[in-house]
Amino acid sequence: MSGIAPQYAEHIAACRELMKAEGVECLLVGKAPAFFWLTGGRCYVPTIEESGPAQLFLDQEKVVVVTTAIEGNKMRTQECPGFEVREAAWAGLPGTMDAIIEELVAGRKVEKDTDSLSAKIDELMVDLSDADVAAYRALGRDIGEALAEAAKSVSIGDSEYKVAGITHACYNKRGIDLVMIGVAHDERIAWDRHPLPRLGAGTELKKVCMIATCGRRKGLICSLSRLVCFGEVPADLRTIHDVCMQVDAEINLATVPGKSADELYHVLLKAYTDRGYGEQILQHHQGGLIGYKCRHWIAQPGGQQVIKAGRAYAWNPTIAGKTIGTKSEDTIYVNKDGSMEVLTNSPDWPMVDVKTGDGRTMSRPDILVK
Repeated sequence: MSGIAPQYAEHIAACRELMKAEGVECLLVGKAPAFFWLTGGRCYVPTIEESGPAQLFLDQEKVVVVTTAIEGNKMRTQECPGFEVREAAWAGLPGTMDAIIEELVAGRKVEKDTDSLSAKIDELMVDLSDADVAAYRALGRDIGEALAEAAKSVSIGDSEYKVAGITHACYNKRGIDLVMIGVAHDERIAWDRHPLPRLGAGTELKKVCMIATCGRRKGLICSLSRLVCFGEVPADLRTIHDVCMQVDAEINLATVPGKSADELYHVLLKAYTDRGYGEQILQHHQGGLIGYKCRHWIAQPGGQQVIKAGRAYAWNPTIAGKTIGTKSEDTIYVNKDGSMEVLTNSPDWPMVDVKTGDGRTMSRPDILVK
């Protein structure tokens, strides 16, 4: 593995330790999150697919990317540099690729990343190495800049699809793929929590634009949302955004090692209820653990998952009024000493120092007024 980047060599070593402990001789990885985690490369061609024409074979001695002749050069020189790549003829697929895998397996039992090891691989993925954290901080910095640039570029009259296109361009020029883009204008923010962008009459921006995103680079994903208002912020939006920032501060500051998903759900429920918006928690999930998936788990009542240091989280409280809605969202990292840092700050964005119920303060993104 001398040519493989240390970040991925470390992940491969961790995966091999898991395989050894579980008595798994051979592992075949085909799903994008685990493939990204082990190689840093994209295994798909159409971005809508969870898997594609490249798989990773792993045992205690070999690690081989198995793909087609169409993808071979790309996988060897661009997506997975340093990895051995074996190519199958496209004519005769899937048999030609199966033959390469059968040769590597050599009669041993093989598990897929979707089989018995799936949940345990997921756990390894979210325990971020020092190299992962450095990459995450760089991604967070770039994605915070990208969304700020996009939000500052929208104009009255833009369709939701045009805003999505502006956002794509700002992300793509920083090497970030948008794996989720939600855009809502004006009244729609109140009634669509996951607003896929639309085109045509009625989608044009009149006053308020919300952009919600998940962006991925080399597998790691950050989530963040921002709001823009043209002219004075309406009183009802001002009220609910202030509350939303307070709920966001409460949950982010409560994200400390040892807290369970159930406890955090009830932190959120109390934060909403204390401010007169208890019903809002029922309208949308509130976020949870992030990493190589948009969410590895979300906080639910009765949830047994536990916050751990060395992992990233993204909370996304939302509030809908009668004619407008809002959201507050960033990605955070819980350091090994238990402290929390925001990864996705946007430069030159208006911020508010928000006080929590116990008197602590956290800076949260306000509404950008143009």
